Amino acid sequence: MARLIVFYAVFAAWVVMWGWFLVREVFVKGAIKDYKVLISRPLEGRRAYVTKDNLYEFLTFCRENLPRDSSYSLVGPEPGAIERVRAVYYLYPRIESTDPQYILVYGTPGVGHEGYRLIKKLDDSRYMLKKIEG
Repeated sequence: MARLIVFYAVFAAWVVMWGWFLVREVFVKGAIKDYKVLISRPLEGRRAYVTKDNLYEFLTFCRENLPRDSSYSLVGPEPGAIERVRAVYYLYPRIESTDPQYILVYGTPGVGHEGYRLIKKLDDSRYMLKKIEG
């Protein structure tokens, strides 16, 4: 009998905490708009919404154009920025490197590096450079 009472008490505490979490997220933080958008979009649309459409479009472009076993460096987002973390996640298993085969330029127009040439361009501020062989 005592175990049953403890079980119900723990369960009730869990329900109250879960309810408080939902109320806080949806109403106090004002996230109801985000939940409506995420529910109405397909999976790719959800990823684009969370990542921000501009970055997600660029990461998809890079994933399609980078060889699977290549190394890259991302120019644009500062070290530790959420954009860089998302890039590492979406471009896996490709490796971010200090001596990369490819340089991915995001949001920085006109960036070039010695020993690299432009190979693919999404627009004027999002493009890929490839290391020159030889």
